[in-house]
Amino acid sequence: MSSSAFEAGGRVDTQIGESINFERLAGTDDTSWKNAVPYESDIQTVSRLAFKVRSPDGEAWHHVILARESGAHVGLCDCKGWEHNDGPCVHLCAVRKAAWSCTKLCTKHTDINGREVRICDLDAVDPAERRYPYLTDKQRDAYLRCDLGDMGVREYQRKQGYSSPGTVSNRLRKAREKVAEHEQQLRADGGTAARRDGATDDRRLLGERVDR
Repeated sequence: MSSSAFEAGGRVDTQIGESINFERLAGTDDTSWKNAVPYESDIQTVSRLAFKVRSPDGEAWHHVILARESGAHVGLCDCKGWEHNDGPCVHLCAVRKAAWSCTKLCTKHTDINGREVRICDLDAVDPAERRYPYLTDKQRDAYLRCDLGDMGVREYQRKQGYSSPGTVSNRLRKAREKVAEHEQQLRADGGTAARRDGATDDRRLLGERVDR
């Protein structure tokens, strides 16, 4: 599916979060920074932009989006700490520390699947991945080609060389569930027209473009 066809079929988001200054936290008593312990946290890489994080003392997984843009970090998290506090939450800090360790300490900290935790440059990511950062690469490709494109499930299955007929169907089902959940959350939080309030500093929504 071409990028022009995708852009015609849906919103293309280029701003995935707020600017985050991790550097100012190093060496401070900031609670989120101090409590972020990568080797005690569970981190799962979802895509080049997205991660799932569970803190050592937490039961719930939280969805984190983090990238580099023009030399700075941008991102957000779906946890209450990110929503209500100024600065990055413990989940964002855990990903940042893990990525730094993978770069500086020879992959000492990896995610739960043994993958190096890396923070991607936003310019290296295509519009489709920016629009659906919470989908895995294979889920996103199947969703774009079959649900948003004009390729049938069986045709896509043959093209990918999958022997099991349920492989594509399962990925599409999970992708649809994630997209529906995301869109439902957007509507609950004010819909696609929501904008950041300069007075209250209301956070932008996952994947939403926000005027500064």
